[in-house]
Amino acid sequence: MNQLRGLFRKDWTIIKGYLLVALLLDIIIPLGSAMLFQFEFFEGLLVFSGTVMALHMFAPIILLSILLTKEMDRPDIFFHSSASIHKINASKFLTVIFATAISLLWISSLTFVFLLFAPDLLEVRNLLPSAAMFAAGILFFSVQITIIYYFYITMFYSMKPKIGGFAYIVTFGFFIFFLEMWDRFKATDLYAALTDFWIVPLHESEFLANMARGLKVPFETPATLQIGQFAFVTILLVLLYFVSAYWFEKKVRA
Repeated sequence: MNQLRGLFRKDWTIIKGYLLVALLLDIIIPLGSAMLFQFEFFEGLLVFSGTVMALHMFAPIILLSILLTKEMDRPDIFFHSSASIHKINASKFLTVIFATAISLLWISSLTFVFLLFAPDLLEVRNLLPSAAMFAAGILFFSVQITIIYYFYITMFYSMKPKIGGFAYIVTFGFFIFFLEMWDRFKATDLYAALTDFWIVPLHESEFLANMARGLKVPFETPATLQIGQFAFVTILLVLLYFVSAYWFEKKVRA
């Protein structure tokens, strides 16, 4: 635990400056865009604040790239660390998700404060439950994207010593290929058989309905929450993480 705490402090020291920049951008982008573009101010503020919130989905992979780049700049320390790959990953994942959560909470709070001055306060209040679920959904998907990104960044660092800059092209090519294969797999009967269970109807629970909308969980009419699909994807992501961590340990840190 002490080793993990030390790794977290080291990673946080690197990230905190970038987090301060993100917190400033959380203010500047919505306000500046709402004033520059031809929108009614509060409507524009809501649109651009929502856009900035959605962009937080990609914040962890940017921060993770920064951390890994810093580590690669000091291979004499990183590659010979006594910490296991899982402790190193836990530190980095916790750091980037924690920083993302802080920034997301900041922009969400600012949006709420700004919209308190909106002319139609009743409509704003009606948006709050959906907005909270929207923010939770962004954080949820950011974790998924970070694990997938870790797999591809491991692939990239494995190939880079051998093929140099061409590794960018090859990694991107594999990403497009696997994305196409995943879309095709989702259309198969096998995928339906693996995920078509524990379907929760949402018409009796407004909370679950709002949560599904915030998490952008696909549901049909009548509205349902597909727990089986969520469980299947979660298992795949866990397996992908362990494959990536093993690969990183054997091919990148070796």
